Parts: sequence; C-alpha cells; structure tokens
Amino acid sequence: MESNIYFSQLEGHLSNLPAEKRNEIIQDYRNYAADHTLSGEALIKALGTPRQLAQKAMIEYSIDVDTIDENAVPSRDESLFKYRMRRIQRQFSLLGLIIGSMASNVAWYPTMFLIFLALFVLIVIVVLADIALIIMLLLGIYQIIAGIAILGHHAAVGDFQGGIGVILIGIQFIAWPIMGVMMRGLMGWLMQYTKSVGLRYAKITEVQNG
Repeated sequence: MESNIYFSQLEGHLSNLPAEKRNEIIQDYRNYAADHTLSGEALIKALGTPRQLAQKAMIEYSIDVDTIDENAVPSRDESLFKYRMRRIQRQFSLLGLIIGSMASNVAWYPTMFLIFLALFVLIVIVVLADIALIIMLLLGIYQIIAGIAILGHHAAVGDFQGGIGVILIGIQFIAWPIMGVMMRGLMGWLMQYTKSVGLRYAKITEVQNG
C-alpha cells in the first residue's frame, strides 16, 4: 500500500474528528513515516492498518477530551442539566468507541464483558432507585389526601397519615440529590476504568505493530 493511499484511508477513518485535530494526527504520522522511510507493508507493520491506527488515535483523543471536560464547568449559556446530558452522551460515545475497538480481538473479550456487566448493574440500580422514589412520592401524596379525607372524623389518624405523607415527600428532597451524586460517582469510576483499559489497548496495539 502506497503512503498516499494509506494516509487517505486514515483520513477517512478519522472523519469524526475535528478537521484541525485530524490534520494534526495525519501530519504527525506522515512525518514519522518519512523520517523512517516507511511505505507499503513496512508502513502497515510499523503503524498497523489505517483502521487500527485511526482507532488508536480516536481513543487517545476522546479520552483526552473527556478528561478535560470532566474537570471543566458549565459555560454561562449552558444549564447544569444540559451540561450533564452532554457529559453522559460523551461518556457513552467513548464507551462505545473503546468497546468497539476491542471487539476485533478475542483476548479483550473478558474485559469487554466486565465493562458491560458494570454498565448493566449501574443501569439496573438507576432504574430501581427511580422506581422506588417515584412509588414513595405517590404513596406520600396518597397518604396526605387520605389523611385530609378522614381528618374530620378521626383527627389523630388523619394527622398521622398526613404526617407520614409529608415525610415521604420530604425524603425526595434528600434522596434524589444523594442518588445523583452516587450515580455520578459510580459512572465516574466506570469511566476511569474504561479509559485506563482504552489507553492500555492503544499502547499494546502500538507495541504489537511496532
């Protein structure tokens, strides 16, 4: 494979990256190939196929972007909710990129399974916690309505039921923020592990090709 064809294919595989970063990556590897007089099979042996090299470059770039974004704060024209949704979208894109890259190598299947299992457990926890809190909210509303309904006939029972309802609703103001912090913490742990796996995968791929 001639160098021009190789780097043309590499550019195609990097089409999702910003143009400036894509050109920077291609130019760096062009310079590397020129300095080491690499072409044809020697170029593929040193850097891997265009697709393999693109996967490595995209993993490293995506991890760098996610790490920077992790330590950033929402801009003035971006709400906290939009910021968090954007973070979740970026994280799932990174998860998909790393898992998709490892899918071509059977040796990485156990690691992929571990990531899938952790993600599945996290989603189940979120769903169950949401359901529990919503049921608690509805039960609280029911208790307040039921307490008001019987207040004229059984004041003590009505007050008790209404009090229970207020407590159940009040718990929402504590439980939701706590759950949010816990979920972000668990997702953060999963992303740190996945990023470390991604960097290790990229490094091993580089060593094997080298």
